[in-house]
Amino acid sequence: MNSKLIRLSLAGLATMILSACETPEDRQLASAQDCIDFARTAGDADRCYALVDGLDNEKAYLIRCSANYIAQGFTGERMASAFQRLKDGNGGGQSPMATAMAYLVFSNNSSVHSVDSAVLNCTRSGVRSMQRLVTMSKLATFITQTGLGGTIPANANPLDPSFDPATIQNAITNLAGTGTVDDKKNVGNIALQMNDAYCSPGSSFTGNEICLKLGDAISTGSGDAQAIGEQLLALLQ
Repeated sequence: MNSKLIRLSLAGLATMILSACETPEDRQLASAQDCIDFARTAGDADRCYALVDGLDNEKAYLIRCSANYIAQGFTGERMASAFQRLKDGNGGGQSPMATAMAYLVFSNNSSVHSVDSAVLNCTRSGVRSMQRLVTMSKLATFITQTGLGGTIPANANPLDPSFDPATIQNAITNLAGTGTVDDKKNVGNIALQMNDAYCSPGSSFTGNEICLKLGDAISTGSGDAQAIGEQLLALLQ
């Protein structure tokens, strides 16, 4: 048998062995990952999400988490815009953190792809970057929706041509001034979750706008969620 034929035979044997080792779950995850890699629309996201139905592992949750963001219209450019804002100065007097949050609002009312669904999926994915991202989306969505009367107006939606990142400032001001005790407790509790995600020892975000404001709010609030929420809202104005 010549060397070329031997190599071909060995390659074929290796493929057969690897195929035999694959489980149905492996194939299900591979199909879902391939779907996510090419997903661009909410419809695409729905199909990818459905492909991991019944799976309960970190890879499946990462696919669900990714699908949640794709369904909400998130793109690499939109996320880059958000985090670029954190590096900017206080343009127009607005906190860089507040401006960054404006790009991370979930505005689609889909129950499958809600921010709460994303929090669950991204947290269970075990991927630190997604855990961080989703806590900021949670805070941004809560402040915008609650502070602007329970709905997301067009100019607070990054997908709308009229989008204005300064709109979140009105939501912050409204919530700080007329928000209920429960509203402020909610802000405080999300702030504590964000602090765990972003500001643990050794984090690259230590000294960043996010951790400085969260640290100030938590220190001032002395462990009380309402006080933490009130201080964070004050700092974001």
